[in-house]
Amino acid sequence: MMQAVQVIIERLKSHPEEFFGDFDKHLGRTPKFIDITEKIDDLLTDKDKQYVHRLWYLEPEEKQALIAAYKEARRARFEASVFHTLLTAPTAVDLAVERMNTSGKRLMQGPSKIIAPQNIINESLELLNKEFDKQYAKNSNP
Repeated sequence: MMQAVQVIIERLKSHPEEFFGDFDKHLGRTPKFIDITEKIDDLLTDKDKQYVHRLWYLEPEEKQALIAAYKEARRARFEASVFHTLLTAPTAVDLAVERMNTSGKRLMQGPSKIIAPQNIINESLELLNKEFDKQYAKNSNP
């Protein structure tokens, strides 16, 4: 087996963030080995296509070992992601969006108002500013 394949397999086990990124997606960092991740994804999804794969130079047993390690890393990453989501405290924006959705105001507006990420951020900031103004007015007037 190629030494590079062994290194990738070990790196998948020890540093999955270098292949899949950080849990905090808003950081915007591109994973170090994103090109390898894409090639392995292609290897898994394009089995039936009639063209030469980007990992054509690997032996079948190297591909199988790589796929097995990748599968285990993806499984571990999925599990860690679920628990990270469950155990991470919500941010102020998350709370504002939840408040906006539970109030029913935005849910009843129908398809004319699509809640896109930028809309969520803008409306969350608006809610936070209103709440801040309300609290500031209450605390500054004795």
